[in-house]
Amino acid sequence: MNKTSGLTVAAVLCRRELIRFARQPMRIAAAIGTPVLLWMFMASGFARSIRPEQLGDINYPAFLLPGVMTLVAVFAAIFSSISLIEDRRDGWLQSVLVSPSPRWAIALGKIVGGALVAWIQAAALILTIPLLGIDVAFGNILLTLFALGLTCFAMTAMGIAFAWRSETTAGFHAVMNLLFLPMWMLSGAFFPAQGTAGWMSILMQVNPLTWCTQSIRNPILDQSAAFPIMLTILFAGAMMGVATFIIARPNRRVS
Repeated sequence: MNKTSGLTVAAVLCRRELIRFARQPMRIAAAIGTPVLLWMFMASGFARSIRPEQLGDINYPAFLLPGVMTLVAVFAAIFSSISLIEDRRDGWLQSVLVSPSPRWAIALGKIVGGALVAWIQAAALILTIPLLGIDVAFGNILLTLFALGLTCFAMTAMGIAFAWRSETTAGFHAVMNLLFLPMWMLSGAFFPAQGTAGWMSILMQVNPLTWCTQSIRNPILDQSAAFPIMLTILFAGAMMGVATFIIARPNRRVS
């Protein structure tokens, strides 16, 4: 199968993810509603607990917003990964695997489709910026949306890589609890690294999701985002490579 045919297969898989998303309103409500409620509760509960000098010249709700957008990307990646396990259980994935479709096309289609679904949900939170009392240039908003797209792509690829080797949804939930959520909590999403314990500060600095959160937050705060975005691009590329490699390897459970 040539490259053009492989891209066609990827486009079909991507379209399927978008259609599935549009037909699951409860999934949309859960993926957006939960982080929004968390944002409201945390912004109200921790606003006076974080020292102003740690945040610079912004209020805590504005600091927290990019972290919530990252959380939406994480939640959406989890849902997309669970859908892969469901496709395997229902037999649909086997029909794709026995076709002449190249494995890289399967990886690309699932990841791009899941990333688009995540991006649509997370990008909706941009509409709350006028409520935060800060002015953000249009160019910075576009840069934030670009960084958000990279984050969604990276987290979806990471989720697909783990889901491909997970036998059950319960097994993947264990990965979610042990990896995805701690990554988000140590990403600087709802508290800055300044003032944390030394070991925690080191973990936050080497956490790839920290780079993603900074690449989303810095344009909103009118700060340089070149370096975090570069690291996020490397992270997204690495996760795409890992997911493609895992999907390309023979696996008796899915082939």
